[in-house]
Amino acid sequence: MPLHLLPRSLNYLETVARVGSIQAASRALGIAASAIDRQIIALEELCQTPLFERHARGMRLTSAGETAVLMARRWRADEARLEEDLRTMRGEQFGTVRLGAMDSLANSVLPDLIETFAERYSRIRFSVDIMTPKEVAHELEIGSIDLALAFNLPTDKSRHVLWSAPLPLGCVVGVGHPLWGAERTTLSEAAKHPLAVQSRALPVRGYLDERYGWLFDQAEPTLVTNSLQFLKQALIGGSYLAITSQLDTLRELEEGSLFFVPLADKNLRPQTISVVVDARRSLSRAARLVGEALSEMLPASLLRVSLSKKRDPPTPIRVLKT
Repeated sequence: MPLHLLPRSLNYLETVARVGSIQAASRALGIAASAIDRQIIALEELCQTPLFERHARGMRLTSAGETAVLMARRWRADEARLEEDLRTMRGEQFGTVRLGAMDSLANSVLPDLIETFAERYSRIRFSVDIMTPKEVAHELEIGSIDLALAFNLPTDKSRHVLWSAPLPLGCVVGVGHPLWGAERTTLSEAAKHPLAVQSRALPVRGYLDERYGWLFDQAEPTLVTNSLQFLKQALIGGSYLAITSQLDTLRELEEGSLFFVPLADKNLRPQTISVVVDARRSLSRAARLVGEALSEMLPASLLRVSLSKKRDPPTPIRVLKT
């Protein structure tokens, strides 16, 4: 049974902050709105400061409220870890692993990971959130996730890196593109072709803007999207080129529907990919198993793609006219 160690007032506070109003929290918790309001008022009196700004359309956290909610979420995370540790001590292979990861892995590494654990450890559950690297760093800091799988995380003494590797940039193209099968290319050459790019909301675009923004001045992108999955489908047609890493298109490279051309520019700095945990908190047995699995699966997948021989383009499907 759940331990339910989080004080009632902090539970109500965190719920109101998450759903935006006392009425919405009442529906979510099945508790009378008046009871939730009384608990929050009592907590504000105890703290001697308002925790919410009350508006006609809902509740907004004050700075003090944000601090209190942060504590509540850490408390909840620690409660979950305690419950899992106790189960481990009783010999149960059990637990929920909270993982923050990148959208680029949603059709490759992550499904493989879930499938592997479903077969080997059926009682280990997953909570996987797709986040930006900035969001991952924040959630790891407050303890709401156990493991982070992210690009370009800066070094921090509070983080422990289980595995990390450089991710060289290259041009990804589909069947029929002039660069399909090329040994290497350059950014200047890439700029001669119609570009498909991720929007600035996504990690790799910010990375490219910061270091190679001139590329987009020289060649305005033909296609901009905030969906990596849509971008890859557009590339498969062969009309566009995207600058990214092999990991962003891992499944499609393995299947042969896309091709990766390394960039040969001097001083071109690669991205990084890392599996990271909070060094200040102990990992549950389940989270350790997941961290170990990711640290094996990711390099194996990258090596498999790197060593694969160049494929001939698939034969185009002819549409017969009637």
